[in-house]
Amino acid sequence: MSEALQFHPVANIFPLMEGKPFEDLCDSIQQNGLMEGIWIYKGQIIDGRNRYRACRETGVEARFRAYEGEDADLVGFVVALNLHRRHMDEGQRSVVAAKIANMVVGGKEANSANLQDCHPVSQSAAASMLNVSPRSVASAKRVIERAPEPITRAVERGDMAVSLAASVVELPEDEQASITALASEPEQMRELARDLVHNHRAQGTGENEWYTPEEYIETVREFLGGIDLDPASSEVAQKVVQAGKYFTIQDNGLEKEWSARGVWLNPPYAQPAIAQFIGKTVDEFNAGNFEEGVVLTHNYTDTAWFHLAATNCSAICFTRGRIGFLSPEGKKASPTQGQAFFYFGDRVDDFREAFAKTGFVVVAA
Repeated sequence: MSEALQFHPVANIFPLMEGKPFEDLCDSIQQNGLMEGIWIYKGQIIDGRNRYRACRETGVEARFRAYEGEDADLVGFVVALNLHRRHMDEGQRSVVAAKIANMVVGGKEANSANLQDCHPVSQSAAASMLNVSPRSVASAKRVIERAPEPITRAVERGDMAVSLAASVVELPEDEQASITALASEPEQMRELARDLVHNHRAQGTGENEWYTPEEYIETVREFLGGIDLDPASSEVAQKVVQAGKYFTIQDNGLEKEWSARGVWLNPPYAQPAIAQFIGKTVDEFNAGNFEEGVVLTHNYTDTAWFHLAATNCSAICFTRGRIGFLSPEGKKASPTQGQAFFYFGDRVDDFREAFAKTGFVVVAA
């Protein structure tokens, strides 16, 4: 096999195919041959990297076409070819626009001699070329420069919105890393990213120690006739909750049996803890380890853990207004969404009456 051709930097503004899409391309080329030629300029590929790779993978002879236009038109030519061929969402186009602008403003390839063929493109011009807003391009630029590589690739594949990825880069580095470490599928990655971003927007901090205001605890305590167990708590929280028994983070309530009559739970809202505590609640209730319980979370109705709670509880109270959770120092949070109280137990009518002042109650099917 002949020595592989190099890719011109302008070809790298569009993502390489991976996994099954590339396998399908290889199968198509092997069965039908190369239908569209590969464009080259000054001995380097400017368009058709995936087709070229597929030809080398399958042994099919590649065909080439030479770009003979002006240097100033090179970027526009390659963009036009790919936009005509590919179905790209706004986030994917924004990343391409950011790469075009970055080619001449300090991107990773800025020292390549081949960039002399690429005339400067401003961020606003790149946005216009790709039919996206300059704001989206600026968000994509932050993602390219600061996001973990799997997050950037997810945006390039269309698996994550560029706005969500741009929010992810504002998280602490350990939480950014946890998204890619704990999530292997695109849907899992999106859900985990949304949960972490929502948590920071709602609480303004990476800490999970935020406490429910006393008036809501009083409603829960009066309804349950006392709180027998709080499985995700702390000594500070117990000044208000006053549960008969509670587990701290050191105790790890996820590993304990929740033997109690009435359970109150305000779990940590960051992933994966919230999903784990919701799963534990459902398991303990279905096992008959506690008689009834109330769980308070944000109303993230698009998440898997919310659906798990909703399909196993007896009723849900969606709050009227937002709950201003309190930090250990007494600072009040300003959530960007409302909350939901899940009820597990048989006294649905009593729950509806007790929480009527808090919000509207929906009885589970």
